[in-house]
Amino acid sequence: MRTAAQRIAHYSARMVSSLIDPVLTAVNAAAVANFTSYAMDFVAKQNQLRAILAGLSITTMQFARYEAFHGEIYHLSKTATGPAAVTTATALVAKYVAMGAVEAHLIQIAADIYGIIVPPVTP
Repeated sequence: MRTAAQRIAHYSARMVSSLIDPVLTAVNAAAVANFTSYAMDFVAKQNQLRAILAGLSITTMQFARYEAFHGEIYHLSKTATGPAAVTTATALVAKYVAMGAVEAHLIQIAADIYGIIVPPVTP
């Protein structure tokens, strides 16, 4: 897993070009600042996810589905709150359970990292 600094350096390297018009310099600086903010926040939450997964009986082969769930919950946390977030998170849990993830683990990830309390989907 790349660190936030590595992700920022990669993004910055892509944005540095002699083809970028000098007028876009301010836009470039804002884009790098926005990406820096995102990377610092996302990587911190991804490290929390890794700590949770390390404490559970998750094999390395299964990490991808939990990482994908984490990405969707992260996006949800930035776009919705309250009942809308809970409803959408419940649908995401059902989606990933259908893909073979353990429901209790998904609910724990949503609650521990994002504070979204998802009711159990399966009876």
